[in-house]
Amino acid sequence: MIENSNISPKTKELFEKETLLETENHHHINGIELIADILDSITKKKVIEIEYQKFDGNSKVHKIKPILLKEDKQMWYILGINIKYNRLITFALDRIIDITVTKEEFDTIEFDSLEYFKYSFGITVSDDEPIEVVINFNPKQGNYLKTLPIHNTQEIIEDNNEKFIIKVKVKPSYEFYSKIFSYGSDATIISPKPIIDRVLKTFEKAVNKYNSN
Repeated sequence: MIENSNISPKTKELFEKETLLETENHHHINGIELIADILDSITKKKVIEIEYQKFDGNSKVHKIKPILLKEDKQMWYILGINIKYNRLITFALDRIIDITVTKEEFDTIEFDSLEYFKYSFGITVSDDEPIEVVINFNPKQGNYLKTLPIHNTQEIIEDNNEKFIIKVKVKPSYEFYSKIFSYGSDATIISPKPIIDRVLKTFEKAVNKYNSN
C-alpha cells in the first residue's frame, strides 16, 4: 500500500491529486458476453450453432466446430470448421445475434494458429500464396518500425539517413493496404509491380474524387 511505502510525502501527494497512469479508452464491443460460452465449447469440443448477421442486415445460422477465439485490433473473432462446407470460417463476435452450444461433440482438430496467421495482415487470411513486398519508408518512420515492426516477417534491407527499406512476406489483404495507406507519403512500395499498381489506382481514385468536388 502506498500509505506504508517509503515514498516521500510530496510524491504521495502527487499520487493522490494527479493521474500518473492512463490506459487507452476502449469502446464497448458487442459480443464480449459470448466469450465464456465459446471458450467452454472449444474446451469441451462441443458443436455450436451461430446466428450471424452480415453487414447487409441479413442473418443466417451456421453450425461449426469451434477451434479458436482470437482478438485482433480490439475486436474478437471465433474461428471454426463450418460443418456444411467443411472449411475454416471466421465470425466477428459483434455480429453474432445468438449462439447455442449443442450436445454434439467432435474430435480434436489439429490447428496451428501461428502458422495459419503467419503471412496474414490481420484477421483476414486468403488462399493466395504469400509474396515478398519491399517498402521504402521515411528514415524517421524507420525508427518506429525498428521498435514496432509492421509485420512479424519484417526484414531490414537498408537503413541510413536517406531511406529505411524493409521486406515483408505477406498475403496482401484489405488490412495490409489500409496499413500502407495510413503512412501516406512516408511509405513507398518498391516491389512487386502488381502491388504498386494497386496502390497507384487507389491514390488516383482518391485524387479524382478531390478534383471533382
